[in-house]
Amino acid sequence: MNVQVPRRNIEDVFAKTNRAQSDAADPQASVWVNANAGTGKTHVLTMRVLRILLAGTKPERILCLTYTKAAAAEMSKRIFEKLSDWVTTDDEQLRAALIKITSVEPTSAELDFARTLFTRAIETPGGLKIQTIHAFAERLLQRFPLEAGVPPGFKILDDQKGRELKSRAIEATLREATANRSAPLGRALTTAIRYTSDSNFDELLAKAITERAWLTAASQIDQGASSSDFAAAESFLRTTFAVRPHVSAGDIERERATLFSDDDVTALSSHLANGSKSDQACCALLRTALLQTDTRERGNVFTAFLLTDKDEKRDRLLTKPLADQRADLLALAQRAQDRCFDLTAELTALTLVDASAALYRLAGAVLQRYTEAKAASGALDFDDLIQKTASLLSTSLSAEWV
Repeated sequence: MNVQVPRRNIEDVFAKTNRAQSDAADPQASVWVNANAGTGKTHVLTMRVLRILLAGTKPERILCLTYTKAAAAEMSKRIFEKLSDWVTTDDEQLRAALIKITSVEPTSAELDFARTLFTRAIETPGGLKIQTIHAFAERLLQRFPLEAGVPPGFKILDDQKGRELKSRAIEATLREATANRSAPLGRALTTAIRYTSDSNFDELLAKAITERAWLTAASQIDQGASSSDFAAAESFLRTTFAVRPHVSAGDIERERATLFSDDDVTALSSHLANGSKSDQACCALLRTALLQTDTRERGNVFTAFLLTDKDEKRDRLLTKPLADQRADLLALAQRAQDRCFDLTAELTALTLVDASAALYRLAGAVLQRYTEAKAASGALDFDDLIQKTASLLSTSLSAEWV
């Protein structure tokens, strides 16, 4: 089905888009552009650079950073195509081109200046700097290695070599962990394997050290703690998720197992046996608790009676006739339900804390080995380039003069 869009509406959209792009290209404004692919972001950036050049800024003072080499090449191509066109085009065409970019009528002197920009950009030492963020970081660190704390003359670790070093670090860490299961690293491995599979375990650790900022943050929560211990991070997580300082999963399961005494179970089940089919089903469930010798299983029976499959409180523990007959048993069940809800939420939170702390310890050990291997070869990976540059420009004592 073809829909005819009024031409006037299309012209309005074009006009609005052109105004927005012109505003974003204004070098006097600090701008963030968020748009889908193919909507003109590179066009806006190109216009912005051209306007900066037309305003008289020297080419060597302009730095354009992109994420990919392809984007850098495309932007450079567009800018130099425009500048080269301006050299040979006639005055009227150049005037129209500049008005389209700046929205201002250029003077004759400005037309002449525009024609010189291609030569200025070409002859600039090092050229107009349009490069990837990694290339920029590499160049900066090479100029100031001591200030950045990197090896002078460092090499860039390619992806293949990086994967090889990570694989070796993971293998060595797992060997250490399996050799002594009672040590912190061994216990961390025992915990972690409950929540992952052999097929993606190495991938999980590799990803964890790639996104290493959270590991660094976790190790620095308590400056007095060892960076490989992460005890302070675990304590922080417990506080954040309302888990008691030293409680274990076994402790919580034992507490759930004592929500009802045997006498409570007998009284409740006997009363439920006189009710509806749902009451009788609960009666049968509760009586199985009397046969359980395993603490965890007994607690699971009580949890199944008190909470739904989604660990929410059941709306009805006893049908109304039974509740009216024995308000004391209803109150007993409701108190147990409130406590069970809190304990189950804490157990869920503790699972998250334990898994996170285990990953901290394992990934921290892998990262330490990986970092040592890179240092031994005098190499940095792409993440190091960004991290070291950010540190150099923001926290280094040399940041101002660098």
